Amino acid sequence: MSDLPSIEILASPLSTRDISGYAGGDLPSKTPRRFAVFAATFLLAFVASVAYVWLRPPIYESTASLLTVTPLAIDETEVKTSVQHAVAQNEILLGIPLLEATLENLRNADNASELASLTIADLLTSVSVEPIAETNIVKLHARGSNPTILASVVNAWIEAYQARRERSILETKNDTSAALRLEFEQLAQKIEAKRLKLHQFRRDHGIVSKNDADNRAMAQLTGLNTALNKAVEDEVKTKAQLDAIKEAIARGEPVVPSSDEQGLANLERRAHDLRQQLKDLKRRYTAQYISLQPQLKLIPEQLKQTEDEIKKKLEYGKQNALSEAQQAFASAQQTVREIRRQIEAHEREASEFTTRFAEHEAMRANLEKLEEIYRDTEIRLAQVEAKPYEKLPQLQVIERGNPPIKPIWPNYWRDSGIAFGGSLALALVTVWLYEYLTQRQAPSNATFLPDIHLHSLPQNILLQQRMSTPPPLPGEQFPALESPIMRDLTEQEIRVLLEAATLEARLAIALLLSGLSLEEIAELSAEQIDLDGDSLRIDGRNPRTVPLAKRLKLWLAETKEFPDLKIDDTTSLIACAAIDSGLARPETIDAPALRHTYISYLVRQGIRLSELECIVGPVPAKTLAGYGRFSPPGPGLPADGVPLTYPALSS
Repeated sequence: MSDLPSIEILASPLSTRDISGYAGGDLPSKTPRRFAVFAATFLLAFVASVAYVWLRPPIYESTASLLTVTPLAIDETEVKTSVQHAVAQNEILLGIPLLEATLENLRNADNASELASLTIADLLTSVSVEPIAETNIVKLHARGSNPTILASVVNAWIEAYQARRERSILETKNDTSAALRLEFEQLAQKIEAKRLKLHQFRRDHGIVSKNDADNRAMAQLTGLNTALNKAVEDEVKTKAQLDAIKEAIARGEPVVPSSDEQGLANLERRAHDLRQQLKDLKRRYTAQYISLQPQLKLIPEQLKQTEDEIKKKLEYGKQNALSEAQQAFASAQQTVREIRRQIEAHEREASEFTTRFAEHEAMRANLEKLEEIYRDTEIRLAQVEAKPYEKLPQLQVIERGNPPIKPIWPNYWRDSGIAFGGSLALALVTVWLYEYLTQRQAPSNATFLPDIHLHSLPQNILLQQRMSTPPPLPGEQFPALESPIMRDLTEQEIRVLLEAATLEARLAIALLLSGLSLEEIAELSAEQIDLDGDSLRIDGRNPRTVPLAKRLKLWLAETKEFPDLKIDDTTSLIACAAIDSGLARPETIDAPALRHTYISYLVRQGIRLSELECIVGPVPAKTLAGYGRFSPPGPGLPADGVPLTYPALSS
């Protein structure tokens, strides 16, 4: 050890003091002190909590169950379930009048001496009601520290409730009976008044019965309508006969009245016979011979005379038949006109009668309705008075109150276990808090060598050393001039990312690599894309036109309609593509990184920083200055002098 060179260490006064304070040996052990703190805290907490648990008085409970029937109309028998009824019974059971009746029952009980000290306030704090949902069952609870009186309280409560229900049922029956009787009497008076009014109405307006044939006005109108129908039928027939005669005359057919038909038939028969005789004579004799014989000469003359009579008869019959048909038709028309005039004269009277008859029918229907209600009321009244409704079961005690065997609260052993666990946790927390508040910074084990000397430097020398520290570099003074912290993807990484992306994700990535922002992509529409001109027009706050990459054009052609790329959707599509691509650190591949990759690509091509806005839109001045370190040596080039399409999108 003596061959080692002497080493001097300069240290501040604080360092020297810290080392010398622990040079004598190891840190003192704190285990006994920790155990003492733990034991004291645990014992105090456990004793206090267990004492609280076991000093609490026990609470007992006695329970009973009742099935109540919903009050119905006095003449109904169907039992119904009603939520409102159960809630109402809750209010009744906890009402002051019923609790007073319960106290009265308790004073008359066998163990009245134990119950004499109970008051309404005691009952209100000890009893409760629990309606069972969707049923008419009500559970009664009585809780207290004295288990010997709880069952008596519950049973006395049930008896008071039963007595109240019986009184309520009897009162309901009496009230219902009185109301029905009053309704019955009032209906009888109204029906009698309606009958008198209806009878007077019939007499004033000549309404015999509900049958129209029995009423004078309607009977006259009915007869006139019947006569009109017959007259119109006759008019049609006479008109048809007149037309038939005119048509027969026009055709040259013989027309005679029916009265002359027999005479005409006789003349035609005689003429026929004479023609036959004349025909026979001409067959047997010559015309000269016939003209010389007087008896034979008479036959042609008689035939001519008969034919003349037939012509006269036909001419007379034609005129006579036409005249008779015209007179019959005129008579029928006159009859129709007369009947219609009479009907018009009776229409007002019939209309008024119809109105009165409708009023009569309405009054009669109203009377029948009242009579039906009267009969129903009479039946209900008879049912109420005959049925022993007060003896029907309205309340059923499913389970009476029984003396409790064990308390329902508290659970001493469970609470003691909780007290033990809580005391243990409190003791552990106390030890941890004690350690945290009293801990000291322990020095590392030091090896002291004989040739190592520690010297303390004065505070002024340390201050001078800090003040003499050289100033930071320019890059440290201006962090905006440093390169952006976003990931700059290589062309190969972009190709791998595009291969793993869906069509919509490719569109989003290609648009970001064409200089568009997420907001501009979200507002992009198909009208802004010129496939023929290979250009993309960007509207909005930063309008400009950028070239359309070859692969982006192909992908746009594959889409049936331009997708709606919202900002959140675009971010999710790029994140999924980054994960699927298998590239390292996929969480760093996002829209800002892609936009940064394209901007850095343009700057590396030598584009003027001042013309970046023409391609990618506005860029903050500090960020633009940071991109300056990517610019190659020499003067910057205009935007049209550099390739604007990212290589991965050109082929």
